[in-house]
Amino acid sequence: MNISKKYKLLLLVWIVYPIVLCAQVSSVLKEELVDNLYDLSREKASELVYIQTSKGVYETQEDVWFKCYVLNAQTYNLSLQSKTLFLQFINDKTQKVVWEEKYEIEKGIVDGHLYLQALLEAGTYTMMAYCSHSFYKNDLAFYAARKLRIVRSTKRKKEVVKETEDSSLDFKMFPEGGNLVSGILSRVAFKAVNNKGKPAVISGVLFENKKRLLEFKSEHAGMGHFVFVPDVNKSYHIEVFDSQKRRKYSIPEIKTKGISMKLLENNKDFVLFNVSQSKELKHTSAYLRLQVRGEVYNLAKVNLNKQLKIKVPLKDVPQGIAEVAVFNANFEPVCERLIYVKQDQNLHIKTILDKSAYQTREKVTLKIKVTDEDEKPVVAHLGLSVYDKVYHNPQDSKNIVTHYNLTTQLKGSIYNPAYYFNTKNKNRKEALNLLLLTQGWRRYIWNESLLEELEPKNQILLDVIKGMVRVRKRKKPLGEPLLMAYVPGKKGAKDFLLLDSLGMFRIASKHLKMGEKGYLYTKLMASKTDYIFNIDDHAFKTINDVRKRIETNYPIPNTDCINADVVKPFNYPSNIEVLEEVMIKGKKRKVRRDKYLGRLDSLSKLESRDYIATCKALNCFVHGRKGSTRPVEGKTYRVLLGENGEELGEHYTRTIFYGEKMITYKYPKFTDAFILEKFNLIRTKGYYGKKEFYQPTYDKKSIDDAFPDYRNTLYWNSSIITNKKGEASVVFYCSDINTKFIGNIEGVGGQGLLGTSSFEFIVRKIMDGLF
Repeated sequence: MNISKKYKLLLLVWIVYPIVLCAQVSSVLKEELVDNLYDLSREKASELVYIQTSKGVYETQEDVWFKCYVLNAQTYNLSLQSKTLFLQFINDKTQKVVWEEKYEIEKGIVDGHLYLQALLEAGTYTMMAYCSHSFYKNDLAFYAARKLRIVRSTKRKKEVVKETEDSSLDFKMFPEGGNLVSGILSRVAFKAVNNKGKPAVISGVLFENKKRLLEFKSEHAGMGHFVFVPDVNKSYHIEVFDSQKRRKYSIPEIKTKGISMKLLENNKDFVLFNVSQSKELKHTSAYLRLQVRGEVYNLAKVNLNKQLKIKVPLKDVPQGIAEVAVFNANFEPVCERLIYVKQDQNLHIKTILDKSAYQTREKVTLKIKVTDEDEKPVVAHLGLSVYDKVYHNPQDSKNIVTHYNLTTQLKGSIYNPAYYFNTKNKNRKEALNLLLLTQGWRRYIWNESLLEELEPKNQILLDVIKGMVRVRKRKKPLGEPLLMAYVPGKKGAKDFLLLDSLGMFRIASKHLKMGEKGYLYTKLMASKTDYIFNIDDHAFKTINDVRKRIETNYPIPNTDCINADVVKPFNYPSNIEVLEEVMIKGKKRKVRRDKYLGRLDSLSKLESRDYIATCKALNCFVHGRKGSTRPVEGKTYRVLLGENGEELGEHYTRTIFYGEKMITYKYPKFTDAFILEKFNLIRTKGYYGKKEFYQPTYDKKSIDDAFPDYRNTLYWNSSIITNKKGEASVVFYCSDINTKFIGNIEGVGGQGLLGTSSFEFIVRKIMDGLF
């Protein structure tokens, strides 16, 4: 590892005037505080997946359009490792998987859709995405999820579920740096939640020797803080008041002596800490390390005597959660805390509509401008959706910024993470600092001690499907049988597969791409009496076995949105009847085979040994095959019967029979498995095919077309790429729905920058020539 690129060594001394001096890094220091963490961080999952969908609420019989971003877990650049995305759609109530397919990952991006069947039960569903370098057998939490609400119709009134009063309260305190040290001014953060993890509004009093010392109250989402100087020779307790009752708590243990840290300032250029030690401790050396996602960016060696202000520059540090730890002379951590650096270092996405209100079926032009925090243009990969606002789910505050910068970095679920990145919230920086203070460094997934506890990653998903060819007789040599993967009827869609010395072969992502929208066939071009071959295509079974024991880490629903803008559902014209629910009952239909398997089925029937003898009897043993014809399905034929009424065929050895009956002839029923085995084939489902999002274009003639257009999603584009100026432009047309629409745009740029933005506009119906 090139140390000069990974971190800067800072030597900072004294209290008021921090001095920055360059120094050489000792090999011991490098190994203990840098290399160990670097090696451990490489064992973490190398990719993180985020799912963006076209909206948050869907009706049955709609397509769910989605885009997946597969990013490197440390740099947040688009990853080129995984090639296949495994996607499931799961009913939260029943935990039943209602959809699972494989999708192609193209340069870190998946452009996909899934269809919501008509009889799908209304409720909440979770879309879950997995790939070979993001999902492991020994994972403790799962992050690549998106919750969607499925309804029969938005015209139905939402059921209001009244939550019962929760008398329980979980109140915890978190001293800054980890410990309270006697005689040192200390900040103590606290967090109060109910048993569902939702914040509780509380107030409280800190008592010292049973006397009121100070009062405090929650500041944001059940969190707050207070500051005092603890004394190990005094007794302390806290009394907390909420809407239910009064509760008493003990404060964390007070250390007789030790080292403490306090954050003084945090801006885009630097962070400033005050590091203090007990008066009893001698003058000593200490080290301050700042790391982000397992990468050490700054390491300071200091001479500590009582207290010291340490200023850490952030020039080369990326945006996100940083862990700051102070080590003693023996490289043992003595205090740690999490901070958030460069909170505003995102993609700044500006959207400009040519109007604020439109007529039905009118053309909309949207210009997009993407810059960094210094207003320099950025080439970015964006996904954009424009939809009826009634299909927006304000309770789900998950977006690409909160997913990568908060959700995937901390253990446990966060309440309303989008709050901390909304520039309209003036106290968002203070609130985010409280959030990280109340997490504790042990909840940071890149914490060194946590990384040490993790087992080596156990990969369970592969981008290839493994197979094996074996000889039926053990002593017979394998030889060199030919294997071919192909898609019937698709020009150029075939490839010969190589066998290794053990008879192993691989169906790669390029072969699954060949079988897109259907099946890929693999044929062993050798006698099936000599060889056996099979494949291990059980990825989803493996996923189901593992995910049952892994907790899904998803933001807690945002209840702060109860005063959000209420949008009434669009009223369809009185002459249009919209069916809310259709129940169809009927006989069970046959499962239709693909055309290729259907042809093989026909070939199998042609090989049937049934015949019609010259006496017009089916398989007559008396007259035999001479002069016989093939039976015709659906026609009626005579069948000779034995003594016990059984049907007699050509292999009957006696020359007499005891009766006859008439039957309607049917060819034998062949299963798919029988046909595949018969023709020495294996069938594999290819990537789920892409589908073009429907976008009408209205001109002067078609704008007055009587055929109604009730699209509630006006535009979906998962592949908007800005030019070198950071600009892009899109055009779409409104439908006949006159209501408020919302646009949501998210994406990733170079150097791991993430961004999200939204806009709104009104669509009105033209009445008597008036707008």
